[in-house]
Amino acid sequence: MDRNWDGDKFDPEDLKHTVQKVHLCAYINEHNEGDGEEPPTNHWATFLEISPTHSVMMDMAPGYGSDGLRGKIELSTERYKYPDDTIHVVSLEPAGKPTVQDIVGLINDNGLQKYTFTPEWEGCRFWVFTVVSNLEKKGSVPPGSAEATWKAVSYYYRNPSGHEPRIVRQGTFRSSE
Repeated sequence: MDRNWDGDKFDPEDLKHTVQKVHLCAYINEHNEGDGEEPPTNHWATFLEISPTHSVMMDMAPGYGSDGLRGKIELSTERYKYPDDTIHVVSLEPAGKPTVQDIVGLINDNGLQKYTFTPEWEGCRFWVFTVVSNLEKKGSVPPGSAEATWKAVSYYYRNPSGHEPRIVRQGTFRSSE
């Protein structure tokens, strides 16, 4: 893994585990707050379930580089399928038996760890969609997974209930470091 990964809270033993389910999670925006003129959105992260009480979180977050727009994937070992502060979940059944290492490898092989967020600091939704699109192309998730992901990330999930369409702002993938 390169400097675009933060594995401080990750147990490398998890790399060898088979992924039981892929959970795409929208976090609750507790007060439905936007950012200045920007409407509210949910932050999205991916959880690779390896048992009902154990997962690996992959969270692409901004805050790096001179402008704060360079993303870094927080890779961490968690003791749950996905967090309680999730307001919407898309769960995908893996095709075959991909391991955590297979998925991390796919991200690295396709340069998906080299991500820059938009000037509005948005882009996690597009990143999650892009990862699922690549997993689908490889045959690691069922056909239609990318379409289902795009549909889900195209909404803001209001607290405590309801949803409304939201433009998916697309960050960019860097070809080099």
